[in-house]
Amino acid sequence: MRPIDLFDDYLNRELSAQDNADFETRLNTDEAFANAFEQHKTLIETLNRSEKRNAFKNKLKAIHTSAFGNDAKIISINSEEGFVKRYGKTVLVAASTAAIVVLSTVAAISPGVKQTNTDITNLGIIISASNNAVVEGIKEGNRQKPLPAPANLEGSAFALNNKGYIITSSHMVNGADSVFVQNSSLERTLTEVVLNDPKLDIAILKIVNADVVKTWDVPFTFSQKATDIGEKVYTLGYPRKDVIYGEGSLSSLSGYYNDTTMYQISIPVNPGNSGGPLLNDQGNVIGVIRGKITGAEATGFAIKSNEILKSISSITVDSVKAELLSQPKKQALKGLKRTEQIKRINPYVFNVLVYKKDA
Repeated sequence: MRPIDLFDDYLNRELSAQDNADFETRLNTDEAFANAFEQHKTLIETLNRSEKRNAFKNKLKAIHTSAFGNDAKIISINSEEGFVKRYGKTVLVAASTAAIVVLSTVAAISPGVKQTNTDITNLGIIISASNNAVVEGIKEGNRQKPLPAPANLEGSAFALNNKGYIITSSHMVNGADSVFVQNSSLERTLTEVVLNDPKLDIAILKIVNADVVKTWDVPFTFSQKATDIGEKVYTLGYPRKDVIYGEGSLSSLSGYYNDTTMYQISIPVNPGNSGGPLLNDQGNVIGVIRGKITGAEATGFAIKSNEILKSISSITVDSVKAELLSQPKKQALKGLKRTEQIKRINPYVFNVLVYKKDA
């Protein structure tokens, strides 16, 4: 269920007693969820006031027509304000604030776990109406260059190899009509989904335009070596338009509910980080950012690199499998300072832009 539908069901008192109690518990424990609900509530109240105002005006008009006839004129002593002029700012602020909400909560991430509403939060950014959502164009000489429509969902991804393959989260691209990637080195470019593993929550994309990747020289590879608790790790991703760096350490060799396909990390991850790389000191990938505990700070989870390689190895088409498993052989980042590693990695970490017809 979409968050907006859940909000409406609560406001309309259509939830069951248990769901209603769970909803109110989450309001008290999840600040982002509570803020999104309050903004939605404000929007609905504003729309309802407008509807009642129009109904009252129509009733007065009917009374006036009955008393004076259709030809009588009404002289207003106040200038008429349209709904958009009077309430537009309120509506847009409410919509833009409510737009960046938690994508969804994953009920169970391992077999036999009872479903709950507040386990792991996926970290995609939902984009809906906002103050800058509609842009007609920008001037370029004597022409206007139209800007692309805003995506419905944004997150992170990174290059799998030099052949144009990119890895991100499955929950990012589920139900997508089109998926684009971009960063400071790459203009928005179209991709296609070639592998989607919802169980592990990974998806592999391929850049459609082969010319874009002709000069690629991906400096990192997937590490298959054993890792230890306390090992220093870092992330790069797109919780906003610019790439963001985060660092910390491995907190646990298993994820939520002791899920052995994931690591727990002591790095603050936020909406937009989903699908980004988790890297070790040598600059090699040891995981893909999955999510965080709802309401918890500086606690995240990442899918282990060896689990991702297992998923790719299960592909039955040998030619596709061989391409996906093709990894850079050299360790180009080993021994470099962290800042130099990041400079080399940044061109291969992407902002994912997802478009959905029904969003």
